[in-house]
Amino acid sequence: MTGSVFVGVDSGGTRTNVEIVVEDQRGDKRSSSYEVSESLSGALAPSLVPQVLGRIFAPLQMRLEDLSVDSCPVYIWLSAAGFTPWTRDDFTVALHDIGPTIAGGAVHSIGVANDAVALLLGSRADGIIIAGTGSSVIVRSADGTLHQAGGHEWVACDYGSGFWIGLQAIRSAYRDYEAGDESVLLQRLRQVYGIRPDDHRGLVAKLRDLAIADPNMKKEIARFTASVCDAAERGDHAAQNLVKEGAEDLADVTAGALRRQFTMEQLTTGLGLVECGSLLSNQLYRLSFESQIELRLRSGVEQRVAIAWQRVTTGGAACVRLARDLKEDPTELLRLDIAFRPSIVRL
Repeated sequence: MTGSVFVGVDSGGTRTNVEIVVEDQRGDKRSSSYEVSESLSGALAPSLVPQVLGRIFAPLQMRLEDLSVDSCPVYIWLSAAGFTPWTRDDFTVALHDIGPTIAGGAVHSIGVANDAVALLLGSRADGIIIAGTGSSVIVRSADGTLHQAGGHEWVACDYGSGFWIGLQAIRSAYRDYEAGDESVLLQRLRQVYGIRPDDHRGLVAKLRDLAIADPNMKKEIARFTASVCDAAERGDHAAQNLVKEGAEDLADVTAGALRRQFTMEQLTTGLGLVECGSLLSNQLYRLSFESQIELRLRSGVEQRVAIAWQRVTTGGAACVRLARDLKEDPTELLRLDIAFRPSIVRL
């Protein structure tokens, strides 16, 4: 068949989702997708980028064969949590090297950007909020300029993220342990990390293990957050407080970014905001976050903000749209400020 293949790769802090869309010349489409446990996270050493890219793209050829793709140019957009101005050269060199080996050499061009930037650009939205293992907020002002709040790893930010909620919950559970209180959080901590109730040495050993600063640290700590959110929805007050505090922390940062870049008239006229990430899929967290945004942006009783919320599970669809931009005209993408500018490799 003739046509084009568009591949969107969304690689966050924990895993990678790949979406494939095949379009023939009549506009008919077929699609496929897959997930891999490899991640181009911010914790990944730049020297390992080529190896991880190889493992992410390894299943692609078989998926294309299943879709009966033959002699079609392939356009790929890669959304990577670890792509920053400081790692741009590492990604660019890696894509130049590995690009000719992907999809049997049929790749025409590959674009790569930070995961938050790719979600905003591909969604054509006024702003995006990501809350998963890490968190980030980017808004686009009326003149097209991008402005970021957070998203620079956990030391200074990652507001309201799965990492921070998980870490606070672990600390709360350990305080309960020292106090002899068999709390819900302590029980769930043992369940998530496979520790027997009577294994006191095992509990301490696991906590020390979680403190090791390796590429798995953030996602191992964030792994506890799903159980914390479940406990919160089931009525545990300690868990509810942690989830609500995290949502409010992210809402405060998001509202501040919106107030700085949009006038009250623009806010009341309406904005389109995209939410993505595992935390924003949790109803308690999401409702707390959205209500706090509305509260913080309200100016008097009559002036309420008009926000059209769009929730997405992954950034795959946004990446596919950006892959399509590569075929059409990616010039505008390369005019962005260097802090947000993607890298585009033509093969």
